[in-house]
This record gives sequence, structure tokens and C-alpha cells, in this order.
Amino acid sequence: MKPIDYFKKTFVIVFVFIVVSKLVFQLIDDMDKFTINFVIKIIAVAFITALVMGGMNYFAKVGFIPKAKQE
Repeated sequence: MKPIDYFKKTFVIVFVFIVVSKLVFQLIDDMDKFTINFVIKIIAVAFITALVMGGMNYFAKVGFIPKAKQE
């Protein structure tokens, strides 16, 4: 696999995980604090975190999803 593929997979997995987990926890905790400003902050933090993690995995090449063995 190419290094950019490792970056893409890591970026998507981390971004989706952070956004979904933060939104779900906030909706369970307190619906009144759920504003557009909160959503923008979540997306910004998730983007920066996913960018850093993806950049690190670009060089480390850690695979998350193992490929199925073809017999």
C-alpha cells in the first residue's frame, strides 16, 4: 500500500470517530449546549487531530484494517 493510502485511512477513521463520539456524548449529556459553535469546534478539533494522526501514520505505516487472505 502507498503511504498516502495509510494517511487517508487514518484520517477518515480518526475524524469520524472523534466527530461521532463527541456529538453522541454531548447529545446524551445536555442538549441545550448543542449549538452551531459547538459543532464548528468539534469539526475543527477533529480535523486537526486527524491531520496529525494521518501525518504520523504516513511515515509509520500502521495498518488498521487487515486485508483478507486470498486462497
